[in-house]
Amino acid sequence: MDNDVFKLGVVFTHPTQHHGPFWRKLSEQPGVDLKVLYLSSENQSAGDTFLGEQAKPWDVDLLSGYSYKYLKDLSGKVPTQRKKSVISPGLFRWLTPQNFDGIFMQSFVNYSYRLTAALCKLRGIPLIMQNDASMMSDARHSRLRLIAMAILYPWMNNLADYWLSCGDHNEIHLRHYGVSDDKIIRGCHPVDGDRFRQTIAAQPEELQRIRNELAWDDNTILYGFMGKYIERKNPFEFINAIAKAHQQDSRVRGVLFGGGDLEPAINQRLAELNGEVINHGFVNQSQVPLYFSALDVFVSTSWIDPHPLVVSEAMVSGTPPILSDRCGNWGYSDTVRHRYNGLVYPCGKVDSLVNAILEMGDTETRQRYRNCSQEVFNEQDLYCEIEAFLEVMERIKTQKGVASTQIMMTHPRSEPAERIPAEMP
Repeated sequence: MDNDVFKLGVVFTHPTQHHGPFWRKLSEQPGVDLKVLYLSSENQSAGDTFLGEQAKPWDVDLLSGYSYKYLKDLSGKVPTQRKKSVISPGLFRWLTPQNFDGIFMQSFVNYSYRLTAALCKLRGIPLIMQNDASMMSDARHSRLRLIAMAILYPWMNNLADYWLSCGDHNEIHLRHYGVSDDKIIRGCHPVDGDRFRQTIAAQPEELQRIRNELAWDDNTILYGFMGKYIERKNPFEFINAIAKAHQQDSRVRGVLFGGGDLEPAINQRLAELNGEVINHGFVNQSQVPLYFSALDVFVSTSWIDPHPLVVSEAMVSGTPPILSDRCGNWGYSDTVRHRYNGLVYPCGKVDSLVNAILEMGDTETRQRYRNCSQEVFNEQDLYCEIEAFLEVMERIKTQKGVASTQIMMTHPRSEPAERIPAEMP
């Protein structure tokens, strides 16, 4: 290993709006030589299939500023969509100790990831992993599968030399399935807060136009749902709660952003209402910060959602969250801290969600949660994940007995906000 440079390889399913900016910023750090190996070109040549027919390729730059390569599958072509069954034979050539001092990947969700883990073990390359799993998301599995997981997961998880955790519930999941504390380094799932803040600051007139488009009048309180219209995202709970809350506070209005299989059924349900909830549809990435900022409150009603990053995106946009307790990113030091920077309600309890919506109708409450949400986001932004990567690279270098100048982050972080324990629901 070069004393001054850590050669980090990344095996990743496809370019994403969250990790593209992260790879760019990580590549800028002194002593880091990064190469991303993509298993598909999803989001570049076509939109996310789960977002329905309206979906388009992302309209923000996800590929500049770092070294990357698309890997071909067994057919000799680069897949345009993520596939669980994808096998990229180029991994045999790329994943060698001569090319990389360490490899990062997420989970074991596809065959190429599993091949990556095997090659790292056989060739002695340190493996770094991260996922967003939680015990709550495991609840959907059958008893038989949970038994199999209890047997297999500890062995699989310990194929990794280090795990970057992304939150409180994720750390509980890792420990439950056999990962020791000395292998866990606290990180986060990165969101490019700089892009969100810059977009909002640069387009005040467009932001006002969007707000005028969505609201009835200046008194409207806008509650937003953004994501895939699929069962586990639970959009009908959002719709029904907004409709009930509107009966008690006529300022309440809901807006759905996204698309997916449930869209026809959603439109049918909305036709029964009187405009209390509207379906705006697909919003591309360049406009997402503006639509988040135009809202007063963001609501995530999912009954399975390990760590929804839309919540972080809303927070950096100045929009406080209401979160289902089946989402995996609430906790004392996590993204949403009940009654500190947002509200957490028991999933499936529509009346509880209605009460949270009405509570957020108070201007001072929203402002307090808005301020605290932005403070919390600053603890969990893109630079938080960079610090975690730099720490794990230093540990690997130390284990290999390399005496070198410590890798330092080029962007100094401001001091994080004090982590205030908040009452949990």
